[in-house]
Amino acid sequence: MSKARRIKEKIIFSCATLSVLVICYLFLVLGIIMYFNAPNSYHKEDKRFVVEKGMTLREVVNKLYRDKIIKSPSTFLYIGQLIKGVDPKVRYGEYFFEKHISYYKILHKLIRGNIAFRKITIAEGLSTNSALSTVDAAYGLIGQLPEKVKEGSLLPETYFYSYNDTKTAILKRMQDSMNRTINALWENRDQSIPVKTKEQAIILASIIEKETGIDSERGKVASVFVNRLRKGMKLQSDPTIIYSFTFGDKNLERPIRVSDIQNNSPFNTYHVYGLPPTPICNPGLASIKAALNPPQTNHLFFVASGNGGHVFSSNIQEHNANVTKYRVLIQGK
Repeated sequence: MSKARRIKEKIIFSCATLSVLVICYLFLVLGIIMYFNAPNSYHKEDKRFVVEKGMTLREVVNKLYRDKIIKSPSTFLYIGQLIKGVDPKVRYGEYFFEKHISYYKILHKLIRGNIAFRKITIAEGLSTNSALSTVDAAYGLIGQLPEKVKEGSLLPETYFYSYNDTKTAILKRMQDSMNRTINALWENRDQSIPVKTKEQAIILASIIEKETGIDSERGKVASVFVNRLRKGMKLQSDPTIIYSFTFGDKNLERPIRVSDIQNNSPFNTYHVYGLPPTPICNPGLASIKAALNPPQTNHLFFVASGNGGHVFSSNIQEHNANVTKYRVLIQGK
């Protein structure tokens, strides 16, 4: 065999060997990709997973194994390091892993920090006392509640937060939302209403909020109280009486007694003229808008209709007749 032929055969052999190695490598890479991207049949239910601050990838992988999210921690770790580097950083927080999520998506979320968000809802008309209890009980929020949070300073809506956010921070967001809202709406208020400050607007809105939960009635209720303020009449709002002895604590709520109507609390608008000294709840956007731009009416009174809403009137005779109808309706039920 000639030397040239031997060289040629060696080249052919080397090329064949290299081709086999490349093919094997490609199959290996393809196998890893398929394995890492395949549905994870071991993870059979949606789960939330918490990565504590300072945890390494190895510690996170071990926790994934303990929580029965992955079946093979060693394989996950080695392939993860192969894809993302020897010591990839994992962002702390709470993650949501849906059932059968692939290993790759788990790793991708952890490295990218695609943390899950929770939500907390402050309902319209909720007192600050109750809102603080809601925040204090929210899972994942840390730290202590602020010592002093003013009534009416929180805007009711749904707020999203992540694991280890502080209670102080989310309450500040609620207060900032209320400040932005009242600042924006104040500029376009009806200049003729007897409400001279933003604080007074929130106070009036809080009474409207507690008087009705029906959107179509908020403007009418607002007009009653605005008309009464203009005429120097007492507001005579039952929710202010309730606030005078509960101060927003639902555990203290009970039916109004005659002694409550006669108490001399500055919150009792059957006793005092004008607005109470502070809001009696945290009013929602619709009630704030109603307080600042009520419709023009001659309404001075309203009473429950007995069917979920209210009946409005402009004089005491008509009002008394409506009260009588309401009492008859209630007695007949």
